[in-house]
Amino acid sequence: MSFLVPPRRPSDEILDDPEIPTEEMYRSLEDLVLVNRWWGSDRALVRFLVREIRRQEVERPVVLDVGAGSGAVSRRLSRRLAGAGHPARVFACDLQWRHLLAGRRITGEAFPSVAADAFGLPFADKSVDWVVSTLFFHHFSPEENVRLLASFERVARRGFALLDLTRHALPLAFISIAGLLFKTRVSLCDGISSVRQAYTPDEARRIAQDAVPGARVEAVFPFRYLLSGASS
Repeated sequence: MSFLVPPRRPSDEILDDPEIPTEEMYRSLEDLVLVNRWWGSDRALVRFLVREIRRQEVERPVVLDVGAGSGAVSRRLSRRLAGAGHPARVFACDLQWRHLLAGRRITGEAFPSVAADAFGLPFADKSVDWVVSTLFFHHFSPEENVRLLASFERVARRGFALLDLTRHALPLAFISIAGLLFKTRVSLCDGISSVRQAYTPDEARRIAQDAVPGARVEAVFPFRYLLSGASS
């Protein structure tokens, strides 16, 4: 590793704690909505899905967004796919039902949601078209991510697309500065933890190819990557 790409440092993130006080949880989820809106690069997910929907001629795609938190990205995916002429059934999935419920309070909008463990998704085999996620992959060890991708491949007819951070000193510095705008220190601490335990694109590719041969990684500006693969 170089000075700009330090060794990975796994850690627990505060927002993942089911015992976090409710108001702190809401404030941190609101911070994440802002971060994803301005710097989340989820348009890369939309581009991927639109390209694949058109290539495979899928008339009414079903998309499962895993680790969705408040479901803010799920809502944007739904709107943007419809705006691109490909209305889809998008479902938000998160282990913590409180996060999903908070999304209704934050946005004032109900959305199809399910509280479930990503490693044991309560869906039949090949029951959705694509599984997607945003800022989720970095939470897990390489061994856990192999299991995670196997879970995704089981329920996805067509494939998966995971958008995540790249571990690097520059986004770490950016989070430290941007944290001054956050509503809670939880978001700053978790943001720093996220970058420190993120994978580089090459690391993500090696992990994914152990689970799904042919998995690909493409760089996404700024300091993001999109990991995708086709279901067998």
